[in-house]
Amino acid sequence: MSCNPKSYGAAWSSVFLQTWRDRLRGEHARANARLGYLRPPAGEGRLVWIKAGGTRDSVRLGVELMGAIRQKRHDLRLVLTFEEDYADILEPRVAGMRKIGLGFGPCDRPAAVRRTWQRFEPFGVILVDSAFPEHLARRANAAGAHLLAFNTAPGQAPVEAAYPVDVAQAAAWEAAGTAGYVAAPADPHSLFVEAQVDTTLRSLVTGGEERELWWWQGPPAEAGDFIRHWRESALADNGVLFVSADGQAAPADAGADLQISDWQRQPLAAGSVVWLDDMRWTGAVASAIHAGHLAQAEQTTLWSALAGGSAISIRPGLSRLHAALAKALQQCEDTTAVLALWAGYREAPAEGRRQGDACRRLFWEERRTLQKTIDEFLQRIFDW
Repeated sequence: MSCNPKSYGAAWSSVFLQTWRDRLRGEHARANARLGYLRPPAGEGRLVWIKAGGTRDSVRLGVELMGAIRQKRHDLRLVLTFEEDYADILEPRVAGMRKIGLGFGPCDRPAAVRRTWQRFEPFGVILVDSAFPEHLARRANAAGAHLLAFNTAPGQAPVEAAYPVDVAQAAAWEAAGTAGYVAAPADPHSLFVEAQVDTTLRSLVTGGEERELWWWQGPPAEAGDFIRHWRESALADNGVLFVSADGQAAPADAGADLQISDWQRQPLAAGSVVWLDDMRWTGAVASAIHAGHLAQAEQTTLWSALAGGSAISIRPGLSRLHAALAKALQQCEDTTAVLALWAGYREAPAEGRRQGDACRRLFWEERRTLQKTIDEFLQRIFDW
């Protein structure tokens, strides 16, 4: 679930403050949208409102669902609202799509919800990976509109159906008792990653030499410590380490040798540390390495890692894990445990390959479960 620090919630003070800041920055369209001054898309047909949050994954999921609904229902007008604008995500996915509207959405203040509702008059609302908007949900229920929650934790108001992202969210919906139907948990972020093995990166990095490639992903503040310990270990004698923080820039004191965006495709010397400042490399890295560790990761990064078919370990309690993942993946509490595990894989490569196969199996199992969920979700909307 995404929580936007720019306050798209219902607290009057924070909404007022952010609206004021929007106007100071000249972002009047965003300020107006936050208060519910929105326009529905032109054309005829009933309207379905897809309300996403503020993260990249939330907006990506929202626009992917909009595209899937459009293929199923050509008669509807579709509106996608969000809390942050990601043109690189939205523009290629809505090209050629008709009878749609895109833009910043309203906060959950009662007046803003009422204003938006009067303008949209939606007959269906889909909450996507965002904080549960109580006022909007109550308005939808009062109006007799369909209300679905996708990747969204329960609130107090009832919904027609919930599509939880993992077992914890599914349990929360069951405990709340506010959903008419709770689907089997499935993570839609597994759809966003490329499930292919890329051998090019390994060939380029090693230049044909016997090199071991490793990957650590986690908080930027911890990267420098991990790099230092890895360099002090025997793994650096013949290895190359990739380090990432979900696309964030490397801290100045992290100690990486270069960023992958600056890499000229030349072979890298043993002991090199490469910072992944461009997460489009994630899939290639995940399939090229001997092993990797996720101390912290966004959902898309997690599934990219598992799809690569390499041995992936996680930090205990990595957020939003499914029970199957927590049970099947190696868990390492700290840097010492990670390096010991990797050293073990170097001594026993077959064990690393076995763990890599398990990771890839988990990925495909999730995709199969998700496809059933998506099919049921679309059929429900088709039947509206």
